[in-house]
Amino acid sequence: MFETVVECLVKRKTPLKAYVGRCAVISFDLLLLVMIYILAAKVPVLMFVAIFIIAIGIILTYMVFTRTDLEYEYSFYDGEMRIDKIMHKSARKKLHTFNFGKMDFMAPEGSHHLGGMVSDRKKYDYSAGDEEQVSYIAALYDENNTAVELKFTPNEELLDKLNKTYPRKVYMD
Repeated sequence: MFETVVECLVKRKTPLKAYVGRCAVISFDLLLLVMIYILAAKVPVLMFVAIFIIAIGIILTYMVFTRTDLEYEYSFYDGEMRIDKIMHKSARKKLHTFNFGKMDFMAPEGSHHLGGMVSDRKKYDYSAGDEEQVSYIAALYDENNTAVELKFTPNEELLDKLNKTYPRKVYMD
């Protein structure tokens, strides 16, 4: 059977705590700048220390901003879905590989097929985090054959491929 690769890129909605972190880092940088300006005016010898502290503040700001701008890429091929995290549209990190061949079921979040599912499975949330987009819950196994619950936001092409590959396990309602 001829297998095709289906890829889906999902932009993660920036959560409130990320915005709070960004504002805190910027406020910290501004406070540092004012303190260093006052300190350097009184004791010019400390100018090198001031420059070092400003550099640390800039690096910290860069790290916070790049780590809070996230996208997820889902790559489905031959019954396995690989999920990568892309930070700030530049750095890619492989998160997990899930075996959809051993999937129990998959349904939209809030579906009656989930049946108020309460499980001891490990939960992974790689969804868009946006209430307007439909997220799906899949009960399946990861690369270590551990039972997991995966929340993700597939596009139409990926959803269609999963539905055609596993018609009795994927609920679309």
